[in-house]
Amino acid sequence: MSTIIYVVIFFVVFYAVAIFWWRSQRNKSKNAFSNLDLGQEARNAPLYQQELLNADYAFLKKQMNSAPIDAFTTAASEYTATDRAKDLGKDALKSIATLGTVKFTTVTTPKYLALSGNELHLFDTDKDGNIDKHLVFDSSRLQQSTFSEIPLTGSSWKHIKYGDYALKSYKLELSTDGKPVTLILYSGLVNVSANNAAFLSMNAGKQVQEFVVGNYFLNKLGERYPNLKTSSYLPTA
Repeated sequence: MSTIIYVVIFFVVFYAVAIFWWRSQRNKSKNAFSNLDLGQEARNAPLYQQELLNADYAFLKKQMNSAPIDAFTTAASEYTATDRAKDLGKDALKSIATLGTVKFTTVTTPKYLALSGNELHLFDTDKDGNIDKHLVFDSSRLQQSTFSEIPLTGSSWKHIKYGDYALKSYKLELSTDGKPVTLILYSGLVNVSANNAAFLSMNAGKQVQEFVVGNYFLNKLGERYPNLKTSSYLPTA
């Protein structure tokens, strides 16, 4: 009986600490964004971008060799209801074949986009996080591509937020000779998990940088290609 009491106490304390930590992080984020001067942050964007490219995203500079990076962002694969239905179908077939002992799992990996001159570079990663594909879309491809904002749905409290700025999502369809390459972009640099979920940095100061740099990319892409222009939180500097 005493063991059960200890287990219950442990879980109560664990959840209390988790809730306290979550609220603390949320308050730090709100404070960091509460008095944000978006005009000044737009002017800070190139500096923030360079700082990130010299640190967490230095691998992009290496991939680009000597080519300049005018703007960059993170992206994810589009995972639709149709894709989910296909996975469930594969689950059903594997369950029949293996008496329910095997599950099908779609593994998605982070993508990165770098705007360099009139070209857009797409970097894909393998399951170990290493870049294994580098595609380049020139101006003719980009002029035939499309970009649209994905409306926010559901309760507002469920939305991922930078302070009071809800994380926006966008669908970019890059033109190819065959089926378009469809990506999900965000109004900020995010960490993309294996199931395509988006996560923000735990550091409030870094959140500001990633928020600014992600929106800076949206603005730069729209400036170069009006057909890919969309709204962003950041004014053009």
